[in-house]
Amino acid sequence: MRFIICMLLALVSSGFLTAQSLREKIRLNQDWRFAKGHAADPAKDFNYGRALSFSKIAFLQESTMLEADQESDIQIPHTQKFDDSAWDSISLPHDWGMALGYDPAQFKIKGYRKLGGRSPENSVGWYRKTFYPELKKGCRYTLEFEGIFRDAQVWMNGIYLGKGESGYVPLVFDVTECLNYEPGADNVISVRVDATHSELWSYEGAGIYRNVWFIQTDPVHVTQWGTCITTEVSQDFQTASINASVEVTNEHNALKEIVVRNRILDPTQKEVASSETTLHVDALQTEESITQMQIKQPRLWSLSHPHMYKMQTDLLVDGKLVDTYSTDFGIRTIHFDPDKGFFLNGEHVQIQGVCCHQDHAGVGIAVPDRLNAWRVAKLKEFGANAYRASHNPPTESVLNACDTLGMLVLDELRVLSSSDEGLAQLKTIVRRDRNHPSVILWCLGNEEPALQGTERGRMIVERMKQVLRQYDPDRLCTAAMNGSWGEGFTKAVDVQGSNYFSIGNLDEVHQHFPKLPCLLTEEASTVTTRGIYQTIPEKDFHQAYDRDHPGWGSTAQRWMRYVDARPYIAGAFVWTGFDYGGEALLNFWPGTVSNFGIYDYCGFPKDAYWYYKAWWTNEPVLHVLPHWNGIGTDSVDVHLYTNMDEVELLVNGRSLGKKTVGKYDIPAWRVKYVPGKVEARGWKAGKHYKVRVETTGEPTSLALVSETGPALCGDGNDVSVITVKVLDKKGRVVPTAHNRVNFSIRHGRILGVGNGHPSSQEPDVFPTGEPVYRHAFNGYAQVIVSSDGSGKPIELVAESDGLERARIQLDVNRPAEE
Repeated sequence: MRFIICMLLALVSSGFLTAQSLREKIRLNQDWRFAKGHAADPAKDFNYGRALSFSKIAFLQESTMLEADQESDIQIPHTQKFDDSAWDSISLPHDWGMALGYDPAQFKIKGYRKLGGRSPENSVGWYRKTFYPELKKGCRYTLEFEGIFRDAQVWMNGIYLGKGESGYVPLVFDVTECLNYEPGADNVISVRVDATHSELWSYEGAGIYRNVWFIQTDPVHVTQWGTCITTEVSQDFQTASINASVEVTNEHNALKEIVVRNRILDPTQKEVASSETTLHVDALQTEESITQMQIKQPRLWSLSHPHMYKMQTDLLVDGKLVDTYSTDFGIRTIHFDPDKGFFLNGEHVQIQGVCCHQDHAGVGIAVPDRLNAWRVAKLKEFGANAYRASHNPPTESVLNACDTLGMLVLDELRVLSSSDEGLAQLKTIVRRDRNHPSVILWCLGNEEPALQGTERGRMIVERMKQVLRQYDPDRLCTAAMNGSWGEGFTKAVDVQGSNYFSIGNLDEVHQHFPKLPCLLTEEASTVTTRGIYQTIPEKDFHQAYDRDHPGWGSTAQRWMRYVDARPYIAGAFVWTGFDYGGEALLNFWPGTVSNFGIYDYCGFPKDAYWYYKAWWTNEPVLHVLPHWNGIGTDSVDVHLYTNMDEVELLVNGRSLGKKTVGKYDIPAWRVKYVPGKVEARGWKAGKHYKVRVETTGEPTSLALVSETGPALCGDGNDVSVITVKVLDKKGRVVPTAHNRVNFSIRHGRILGVGNGHPSSQEPDVFPTGEPVYRHAFNGYAQVIVSSDGSGKPIELVAESDGLERARIQLDVNRPAEE
């Protein structure tokens, strides 16, 4: 898995650079400056709002308006000469919300962070970056922000470029005429971000939280996201037709004859097909090249063998190579059948999906590419095969991970709208994501009660489908409905998307719409806390027995049986794969993190992990819960999450009997608690298995384990995920340990810390120079680290009073050129 993730990261960061091509793609994540402004007081927002009130010229010229006001001593952060030396030095991705504290007066759904409409002093942030690119006159230059949350305004060298309100849609600006071309001249990017308002009902963070790119091209170039590749596979799977559309832009002032050459490279980088066309593109126009190529004996993209192909597109003008653009894609067939469910490459696949928000403990929404890849790999561990990006378009690194690791994707829009802005967002996301083989379905929106059952809602979806088909002719669409099934959206979508089977009657919908495939776009919503076996509302703790859920939800056992009895349902997406910030739905203060996840906020598995693994994989699973350090009661419910044929439970050597295990069953015993050991034995297909849970001793030591391997790249973008364990003298994790752990690091940076505690209000990030610490929660904590640019091995040390300290060294590899 380590090798796969490294290859994935190389794919993400390599760009589209060749020796002959003028195209370069450079990541601009390092060496930014940051300071908080103010959402309501211009004087505390570096006079930004005050200055703009005088003249629109302020967007373009840094001094005209100020001189008119006779206040030329005032400098605004978007001006090139502004002095940002007192600002914080930061790297991207960045979420300043994770550095804010908590307050019960803040919004519950946001995890009580001091961020948003009730905290104007924390809700605006300014970013500036000074850089010195080697510019070539005659080239075109583009600045791309993968994601800024939210309401961002951007300037280059004091010149206003534009704005983007949504926090989930990329921003792309042509900055060619805004740059300083003198050798050694400063070029300054300025960004104002206002996170006052929300787009979701959970923690959404604040800041430039995805990658930033600076792209150089020839005036003749492939348009950004301008390739569209669709595939057709013969019935015997021996031949694949590759339909390739390439948009070519000519930004010269004269017509150009452009040769478009496409080369298809197979997963071993062997050329297997090619095509060539000639376009005559007028000045300042874009034309489309459409070709079809054939591949014999294609290697199909599948969940177990996610083979990826690459189309390299070369553009030539007067025989000279001017652009090279690379598009990764996969060859596969997908089909939603209204009676039999979902098929991939002609084989039935039950969609075993999870919904995921994008934030993670310690870093919030500023999730580095490596961490996203690690999270997708963790989902595959327990058998998940589908990822719903809830409720917004995913970052590109998530899609790259799903492509490379073999994970289906329900790609979701944040805004269900046929307005100009809504359709523009749809166009951007579809063009960006359409070549990913992992994406099998578009979700146009989630839980729109004012529209989902109405004629107006049907009309909006129909219009969105028209635009969708224009940019992606093959994939179907759905909308996640939490009511009004059979009305409104149902009459327009290609696949019925239903949230929670208990809300309505899916059998009736299937009867009335027999040609409409069906999918549970959201299900379960059980709330559990890792290592907790009694619900304690005042701590936002929920028993880990998978019993607690809101009225519309259900247990894993119940919804699995429901879907299993209905072959027409293609599968379900569990709410959620990981805990996430905010929306501690069943409780109030001090809950800061949801409890819905199969994993906690750090990615540590809860007990439900083993239930899903038992029924979502073919691996033998035998798991005992709870731990055996006592849960505060004389009698304990002992459950086994297992797919054995038969099991037996022994407590301190005494058998409590055997039980036969049916599909989705949970063998259970009521046991008087006596310290010692619990042993489960299982038999499956003639093989014998056993697991043991023991009462541990007191904590004596710490351990540090890298979840992402022994090394990381030294570019400052790569990260390592480090697990902290509290152990007894026999090396067993103490499942009730809450020791405070202090961290120190050499030749690296600690990006954030966490522990999965749903109501922890300890800091996640620490100012430079301050001591870094975190209490363990039920035996575990987590640290996310990156290199400091020195290239030296990173040393992380963990210490706790009375415990033997732990140390880990991580090798740092030389970064590849981007």
